Amino acid sequence: MTQHPIAKHRLEALVDGVFAIAMTILVLEVKVPELLDRRSTAELLEKLQHAWPTLAAYLVSFFLLGLFWHWHHRLIAKIVRVDIPVFVLTLLFLALVSFFPFAAALMGRFPTNPVALMIYLPTMGLLLTTQAANFALALHRGCVDPDIPEAEIQAAQRRNLRGCGIFFLAATPSAIRIGPVSLVLCLLAAAAFFILMRRVGSRRPASPA
Repeated sequence: MTQHPIAKHRLEALVDGVFAIAMTILVLEVKVPELLDRRSTAELLEKLQHAWPTLAAYLVSFFLLGLFWHWHHRLIAKIVRVDIPVFVLTLLFLALVSFFPFAAALMGRFPTNPVALMIYLPTMGLLLTTQAANFALALHRGCVDPDIPEAEIQAAQRRNLRGCGIFFLAATPSAIRIGPVSLVLCLLAAAAFFILMRRVGSRRPASPA
């Protein structure tokens, strides 16, 4: 079957656009408070104090999306072509990016509700996992620049897997709030990523010809 590769620069433009929109949408949850007395300093400060969970969710989520964008930019720089499977997995990644503002809004409005945490943390975990899987798929399908040294490729893979493992390990305190099943899943996911990282690290780079 004939392959129809996607122009890499078009995919990068799509990724940049989706990230820009998602990062902008985040701020829409930060509302200007309504005051009974528009001149009341105390009332305004009280309203702003109640709004701090929304502000915190906005700042943290904006920073995280920025990191995800930077991570994707570093990985896509190593890819020379984009075929259909890599494109489809990238679309899944972008779907999660587009969903992230909703998860952030839930955390901002209901910071003590375990259900909000149950949506926010898995969304982050899926973003990290999908991004790491995307690079692994591109490597498997020969879409990665062959001129890049294998040691550099392995280092990128280890960073991807380490980042996923650290996230799931760091998420265990929050998983405890959700329930024992979430805690077990977090620990299993963290262990799996660290094992994969060790396996990648144990492969010796091919010697140059």
